[in-house]
Amino acid sequence: MKHKLIVLEGIDGVGKTTMARLLQKSLSKLGIPVIVYEQYEKRGKGFNAIKPFIKKETPIDASILFYAASAVYKSHLIGTLLKKTWVICDRYAYSTFAYHRIRGANKSLVDSLEKLPIRQPDFHFLIKVKERIRMQRARTKKMPTFQDLQPKRKGNLIAKMEGALERFKPIVIDNSSNNVHATVQKVLRIIITRRQ
Repeated sequence: MKHKLIVLEGIDGVGKTTMARLLQKSLSKLGIPVIVYEQYEKRGKGFNAIKPFIKKETPIDASILFYAASAVYKSHLIGTLLKKTWVICDRYAYSTFAYHRIRGANKSLVDSLEKLPIRQPDFHFLIKVKERIRMQRARTKKMPTFQDLQPKRKGNLIAKMEGALERFKPIVIDNSSNNVHATVQKVLRIIITRRQ
């Protein structure tokens, strides 16, 4: 059976990381070899070593070139991993393109980079949560980030980011339930029924 790439996208605080971990456990229980890419990526610094500098110090058009190169590299590594195992990815190139588009990168540059030869996911999910619930969860986190605590309001960057991610036509999953295991089972059913 061909190994699959599963991508989870969404704004900060919707539960992507938790869902990735639980989905990995669920697939493993079915005898499917699977890794979460971010666990693999932490073993080597690669592009991650200079991301803080790029984020802080470079103009947006230079930043997208760096992140596009990072996306191509990530795609290559994922292609190698897919020879042996399924891969779950907590954010992919879609976040890069969406972020730079809403931050004002040159539109024709973003349009051309979106056509890069990267590995397309077999399953591309956009995780959403009702805003009231996302804020409740953010406040109960042990160490919430600044982004976690930013409310989504019509027209602000967080709302624009979610809208920009929708452009890539993902399967939208609502993770507003208090039972994240049930949400993961919903994702798992989609994967199992469409994988043949």
